[in-house]
Amino acid sequence: MKRDLKLLAVLISFCIPDILLLLFIIWFIRQPVHDDMMILMPVCSSLLILRYAFMIIYYKYFYSARMNIIDEIISDFRKGKFSVKHPEEIGSGVFRKIMKELTLTGKYLDEIVTVQKNEIDTLHEFYNSIVFSISSFFMVLGDDEKIVYANDGFCKKFRFDREELVGKRIDDIFYFVNARLKGAIMKVKSMNKPVVLEQTHLLSVNKISIISDIKISKILVRGKNQIVVILDDVTTKLKKDYQITLMSHISGSFQKDLKIEMVLYNILTAVTSGSGLGFNRAMLFLIDEEGKALTGMMAVGPDSLEEAIEIWSSISSQDIKSLNYESSPREGKKLLNSVLSANFSMNEDNIFIRSLNNREIIHIYDSLMDENVDNGIKELMDVREFIIVPMMAMNNPIGLIVVDNKFNLVPIGNDSVELLGIFASQAAFSIESHNKLKMVEQEKNKIEQRIDGIVDTEKMAAVGRIAAHISHEIRNPLVTMGGYARRIMLQSKGGATSQNAEKYAEIILKESERLEKILSNVMDFTKPSKSIRAFNNINNIIEDTANLLKNIFLEKRIELILKLEKDIPFVKSDSIQLKQVMLNLVQNSIEVTDPGGIIEIISEHDSEHAVIKVRDTGSGINEKDPNIVFEPFFTNKITGVGLGLAIVKKIINEHNGKIEVRNREFCGVEFTIRLPLPV
Repeated sequence: MKRDLKLLAVLISFCIPDILLLLFIIWFIRQPVHDDMMILMPVCSSLLILRYAFMIIYYKYFYSARMNIIDEIISDFRKGKFSVKHPEEIGSGVFRKIMKELTLTGKYLDEIVTVQKNEIDTLHEFYNSIVFSISSFFMVLGDDEKIVYANDGFCKKFRFDREELVGKRIDDIFYFVNARLKGAIMKVKSMNKPVVLEQTHLLSVNKISIISDIKISKILVRGKNQIVVILDDVTTKLKKDYQITLMSHISGSFQKDLKIEMVLYNILTAVTSGSGLGFNRAMLFLIDEEGKALTGMMAVGPDSLEEAIEIWSSISSQDIKSLNYESSPREGKKLLNSVLSANFSMNEDNIFIRSLNNREIIHIYDSLMDENVDNGIKELMDVREFIIVPMMAMNNPIGLIVVDNKFNLVPIGNDSVELLGIFASQAAFSIESHNKLKMVEQEKNKIEQRIDGIVDTEKMAAVGRIAAHISHEIRNPLVTMGGYARRIMLQSKGGATSQNAEKYAEIILKESERLEKILSNVMDFTKPSKSIRAFNNINNIIEDTANLLKNIFLEKRIELILKLEKDIPFVKSDSIQLKQVMLNLVQNSIEVTDPGGIIEIISEHDSEHAVIKVRDTGSGINEKDPNIVFEPFFTNKITGVGLGLAIVKKIINEHNGKIEVRNREFCGVEFTIRLPLPV
């Protein structure tokens, strides 16, 4: 209020001369005109004009200049510049006071800003320390999914400059982006909940490959959504865990009845799996049984970068328990064929044979410039850098594992070479164990066959002794019985008691014929079979048997179904003996099958055997081991000796075939005969 009064007083004092001059002019105009007074009029007007001219000049060069200084200071304040320059230029009076206030205000604001800036710098340094100390790699995406920030760890790991990353999408920095990752980002944006992805395989455009656990979350910055993607590199840990699991699985799997292809595939898949040793390609060469040549046995890996990307994008971490050679996709056919066609004499002087003979790991850094790598191996490998690791069992070389990173071109480090060497030793031991196990199984099978042969021989000898004894003891009485029975029949004809005598004689005759037939079967079983071998169509034999028994099928009301493969290969066999086999099997099925049942006879073949199957819907076999029915004298029937199926097995064995029987799932049995095809 006081300042306003002072300003009003200054203005009044400044305007008093003008007011007095104006009053004088008004008074002068109202007075009578005199010549002397006319002179005063222009004088007064001139004074008034001079005064206002002076005021204008004063405003322009004094007041206006000082106001410009004040405007400049206020403009600096708005820009955050609070230091007042040249306060002495403002002069004295009111402007001096205004300048003083502005100077004090500037100093006050400068102190506040300085304090806040120091606090911000401290917080910035603190958060930077936290960010830089985090071992994880992370990047921040804008709402448009473009990168706005990446920490130093991320940039160093994937070999990018931070400025280079800003504004790019994740598709621009990785060769492929797992569909799970894209889906997770969309889920976070829509649901505002963090998402965690475990063991996701990433490959940067700079050929850096990692397996990482990824956490994705959303934050709000200045009203805009941003996505934070944190990557934890679990490649090393996963590889170690995987290798332990892998060797345990492979060692355990060798105790099973696996093909050698499956064994080798397990080994090479472990070498190339991203969560295993992580090489792009792996090739395995083994020394042949004669020890004269190194032969390509197996290869796993893509043929092109496109195939590699497809494989890497389809899996995050392969479960070793799911490895399956037969059902796995066959990428890398060109590589596999090249390896399978490779063969090196053990007398050659090349880098592969040298690695075997010297029992050393060889690291080829540049095959094109290395004189030790000959043209044949250069053409086979078609890559600059690769590793050759000999596989040793009991200090003897058995083969090689050769690996490379042809497609991502990641340099092979010493740690990878060391791990591969350890793995190759374990793999060699496993292969050797597998081979030894196969040898033991083969010897076991030979021993079992010998035992079976001895048992069969003893059985046959026992049957022969029994048959001889039976033949000696009862043949003559039977002959006598038969002779007297015939006499009774002849003498009784026409007599009073002819009816009873004829009846009794007929019974004696039938029983004697039955006993003679039993003896004949026993003798036939013990005698070596005389066979005439020729190339026969087993379908013809089956059809002949079906025609012979056609009436019995009609009487028993049993349906016969034939499923015979057309153009089945011929089998070198005795057609009469095979017809006897079919008669015995089919008659046996008829006896145990109720009316309304079904008997099927099937013929087919595989690469090595012609196969005959006889199925029925009968009562089945109530024994723990169904194959007991092939034992001589085994029978569940009231009548019969139990030699029918034993004769069948004897004939099939003499044809170098096999016969098996099993109970079907719901009812009945199935006999399966396998006869070898001509080589």
